[in-house]
Amino acid sequence: MNFDQTVRAFGALGQPARLAAFRQLARAGERGMCAGEIAGVCKGTPSTLSFHLADLVVAKLVRSWREGRSIRYAVCADSMRSLLFFLGEDCCQGRADLCPDPMSRITSRTAPSPRAEGLPVVLFLCTENSARSQMAEALLRHRAGSRFTACSAGLRPSRVHPLARAALEEIGVATSGLRAKDVGALLGKAAIARSFVLCESADRECRGIVGLAHCERWILPDPAAARGPRSVRLEAFRAVRDELRRRIDALVARPRKSTTRGRRRMASAL
Repeated sequence: MNFDQTVRAFGALGQPARLAAFRQLARAGERGMCAGEIAGVCKGTPSTLSFHLADLVVAKLVRSWREGRSIRYAVCADSMRSLLFFLGEDCCQGRADLCPDPMSRITSRTAPSPRAEGLPVVLFLCTENSARSQMAEALLRHRAGSRFTACSAGLRPSRVHPLARAALEEIGVATSGLRAKDVGALLGKAAIARSFVLCESADRECRGIVGLAHCERWILPDPAAARGPRSVRLEAFRAVRDELRRRIDALVARPRKSTTRGRRRMASAL
């Protein structure tokens, strides 16, 4: 996107109704919305909104297509990515191919959450979803993948710590499917039978997000905070891994009925 195209795009977004419509379409993802649906959310008339949507189409921020008797609109992913890249070009060292796709998070948020049929979902929640929660997810899947659907997420996900992978792999636990995930992509999409907040201290942010779930809080030190040579840092990950393995073995050994009967008790623990 060149300078003139960028100015045109910002000009299209510089009107409140158009900006509100664009934000709604960004939330909708690739499926998009009809003008009537957008008007219902933005509290406007479809005829007036269609005028504003046409401006967004001309600015190449939005695409449109006919679906039956209606016209459906969706955000142009390439234009949105180019606009964001133009604003922060230096963050990717001048390479557009390194700029994250802004639609990927929308797609992951709107897609159905994977779940094995009939199995209770266990969510391990931490701040960055990089170490403790990742190890917990892998250990539960390894220990009792036929009884539970194990998943993990973070409030501000970053990346899976390489030493977390190393600590798991040295005891034969697979790490190939591990990736950092935003908790917003999971909540509300699966009947989460249990949630575990893995924080070193009382994290109000974590507790607020899972406050309506049936939760336990496992207070464990963050191994990623360890300093020193690799051998010392790896030992910190091993210590947390072994403690997680002990707790997960105890979890798996609990009677199946405790999943239901213990819910109220677990919630009060927070």
